[in-house]
Amino acid sequence: MNVNRDQLVMSIQIVVPYSGAELFTELWSEEEREIDFDSDHGAAGRCTTAFAAMELKRHLSRSLPAIPVRFVEQRSGNGCYIALHIADSLRLDEAFTLERIGEGVVVTGVGRAGVLYGAYELLRLQGWRWYALGDAGAIMPQQGSFLILPEGKWERKASMDMGRGFDFEYVSMESETFFLWMARNRLNVTAYRSSTAAFCRKLGMIFKVGGHIFEAILDPDRLLSSGITVWEQHPHWYGLPENGIRIKEEALRIQFCVSQPDLIEFLGAELVRRLQRDWKEADRVDLWGFDTWGHSCMCTACQNLGSSADRLLHFVSGLRGIINHALALGDIGHPIRLIICGYEGTDTLDGPQYPVPDNVAEAGDLVVYYPINRCYEHDLDAGSCSANSRYHGALQSWCDLKSTLPVIMGEYYNVSKFEDLPLLFTSRMAHDIPAYWRMGVKGITYMHVPLVNWGMRTLTQLLYAQLSWDAETDTDRFLQEYFVNWYGPHAVTMSEAYESIEQAWGYIADWRSWKKDSVLSLLLAWDGAKPVQPLAVGDHFQHQAANAVQAGRMSLDLLDQALQLILTALADDKAALASQALATWKVAINPVDARAQSLAELRFELRLGEDRRLLLYGIDTLKLQVEFVVYYDALYKGDESLVNVSWQRIEQTAERMDAYFLPIGYEQPGAGLESKAALTRSQLRELIRRCRTWRHLQLGSKQHT
Repeated sequence: MNVNRDQLVMSIQIVVPYSGAELFTELWSEEEREIDFDSDHGAAGRCTTAFAAMELKRHLSRSLPAIPVRFVEQRSGNGCYIALHIADSLRLDEAFTLERIGEGVVVTGVGRAGVLYGAYELLRLQGWRWYALGDAGAIMPQQGSFLILPEGKWERKASMDMGRGFDFEYVSMESETFFLWMARNRLNVTAYRSSTAAFCRKLGMIFKVGGHIFEAILDPDRLLSSGITVWEQHPHWYGLPENGIRIKEEALRIQFCVSQPDLIEFLGAELVRRLQRDWKEADRVDLWGFDTWGHSCMCTACQNLGSSADRLLHFVSGLRGIINHALALGDIGHPIRLIICGYEGTDTLDGPQYPVPDNVAEAGDLVVYYPINRCYEHDLDAGSCSANSRYHGALQSWCDLKSTLPVIMGEYYNVSKFEDLPLLFTSRMAHDIPAYWRMGVKGITYMHVPLVNWGMRTLTQLLYAQLSWDAETDTDRFLQEYFVNWYGPHAVTMSEAYESIEQAWGYIADWRSWKKDSVLSLLLAWDGAKPVQPLAVGDHFQHQAANAVQAGRMSLDLLDQALQLILTALADDKAALASQALATWKVAINPVDARAQSLAELRFELRLGEDRRLLLYGIDTLKLQVEFVVYYDALYKGDESLVNVSWQRIEQTAERMDAYFLPIGYEQPGAGLESKAALTRSQLRELIRRCRTWRHLQLGSKQHT
């Protein structure tokens, strides 16, 4: 990478190639709510270009404070300049070039998103980084007196060019601050939310909607316009179980019968209506089957269609035909991509046996592949791990279709069972994401993005964004830069803490995944009474409770080591701040000033404090799970002494966790926020109640005897 670092400048002209740029650039940058981004491509391009210009000015005015920055329609004179240009305003393409020409640089976006990403690349060249949300998460370079320019021509495009983003599960998961962080880190797939839609369009975002939508649409008790329920009018729409008898109570536990033409017509009409109203801004729709965990319709017609994946493609092909017809009639305003799901919960983990239907391939529809119970102790392509080997083989079966059905990878860095624990996947991501790209994966998403309380997960967010954009990133260099920028004098200490944290959570899937033999799944299925069989925990514990306890205590030791390192860094930082407080202290004149002062002077203390809070929650949660395994095993074996000691530890940990909150959560299905006590968030509160009830009954029985 060649750059010019010695060009002193008197001023910087930002060329915004629209008439009136000198006066109206700031106004154009904020006019997204007045623009129809589907049809008014000229105004859309001007808005995004103006916003890119404003981002350049905002950042350069801080890092080059002595240099005036102004907007011009055309460059004048021989001064330093940054020219912004979109090659094709009709496209959203995010690729871009930076080309040094004379005393300046031309930033050319292939499409509208590209010009914004190009502006951020130029700022990144100056030393700017956006690690977390808002000003508190920005890394500003040392103030200077010259603009660093590239030498020659740089061309940049995404490794995963069919989308990089998140699964936004809840209606209330939206934030302009977060979406801006996404754009600055070149993530471009988000959920449609009406209040932030225009802002996201300005940033070049793609909107995704849908998911497991058919459970609600095909609720057996849903009333149709005829006044009777779906089940009463169309029982044949529901999957036929192995015994050949459909019953309403089991209707949603088997995949619906995709061989029924009238069902496809009904669901296609439902989909078109949604795309005309609530989903009219959507670019992509996730169409996932019932989350039945492996039960498909056994009727002859469905079986004749092929595997579960073949059946799904037959179904989606039918919907695609209906959508194409609506597009041709003008009933839908813009093309829609459908996304099917490769996922064991819908019995579609493996790819199809037959070719992808032509209309699905021609529309550019996609498949998202979700290895929900994958192991994070090993890379996904680790042949020695039976769980991951199975997932890797299934992923390959979908990737083999990449010419006709591009694959998006769906990861689980914050799946609901993890409940915002202080997890790190640095080593896994550094290996897995480039490996996915080499397999032919064209996009990536993960469940479920946290919007607050990132703590050490800041690195997860960053590395995810970086590797999905550039799968060939030098991760060692990237990590070194992160620790130096984010923790300053505490970089080495915190690097060691992160290593301990990541190592501690290697067996997180065996502790808390959705699989039936994870510790959490087994505990949640227990009634709290004296067990009649041993706790046969996951593969990596060899189905032995004692192995889980041993591994858990080793993990707790590692987490405690990390905590001690964080506490040391905090103490050192507070001491350093105390030694200079009198020299920098001043009275803030308003809340904005007070916040800015706090962020500037206390940035390391605040970051370390957030790490500590999240880690304490993680330690308590794992401690509670480990002790429950001890308690269960002792109860099963009849070791009364250990039962009582372990129960006392459970009560002590539970009491501590019930004394603090870990915000923030989201209401479902409508809008709204909630804040759970740490004990509730651990998902073990109800189990504690069951155990208390059984212990109370046993105590009463003994007293009566």
